Amino acid sequence: METRIVDGVTKASKGLGMVELFDGRQSLKKNTRGKKWKTRDVEGLKGMVWHQELGWGSVEGVAEYHTGRDSHLQAGGVESIAYTFAIRRNGQIVLCNDFERAVWSQGFKGRSGDENRSGDENTEFMSVMFEGLFNGPGVTDPTAGEPNDEQMLAGLMLWRICREAWGWNEADLHGHYHFGKPACPGDTIGTLIESVRANLEEPEYDFNTVEGRQQALKDEGYYAGAVDGVWGPWSRGALIRFQEEHDLLADGIWGARTEAAMVVAARRG
Repeated sequence: METRIVDGVTKASKGLGMVELFDGRQSLKKNTRGKKWKTRDVEGLKGMVWHQELGWGSVEGVAEYHTGRDSHLQAGGVESIAYTFAIRRNGQIVLCNDFERAVWSQGFKGRSGDENRSGDENTEFMSVMFEGLFNGPGVTDPTAGEPNDEQMLAGLMLWRICREAWGWNEADLHGHYHFGKPACPGDTIGTLIESVRANLEEPEYDFNTVEGRQQALKDEGYYAGAVDGVWGPWSRGALIRFQEEHDLLADGIWGARTEAAMVVAARRG
């Protein structure tokens, strides 16, 4: 399963001109004396949970903190960074841990926001952290900002690949706020999560591919060229016209906000 996901992300990244996946399992900080992670049944994972860093550091910085003596997760630190994946500000997806490692992303067993929930949220769900400090409930830091399109598109791409691999449905994507952390992963990513959970994705199109984007533009009446997987001037021009008519920044770049508008337009159509 691990190889299948890594290969899928790498292939999709190349096809969309995104930054390719980085395998950080060997280079990210480890703590040989720290609390060891338990193992879990990878095939039995029930879904994905999105988090934010709650800071303006880096994946490497979070790994150093989680494994350090001052880590809030465990006195003396834990074995490794407490996420399976992380997404950098440039949209690069980082594989942080083996899938079988039950990292402490969602908290501890019995401490989730749903008091009626049984099971262990860390063994049952894959975790993804977005670099950054984002506006959301209770966030008062004046430096708080928003995730960018590169990050949100990378998150959606990873979600779709994993959803297909495990056979999850839209309701299997969660935010940390579903497990008792209201500020995480912030208002903007939370809205994206809820749009997925509300089944606002258009299953007819695979937006992880150029062909899928061309077909959506064609069906909406903006693109008259061939659906050939080549993102040339006709494709970009069609996207600009779509953006102009939907009050978006008409830059010819397929970002998360543009994709969300296309999803809504396709469903209405």
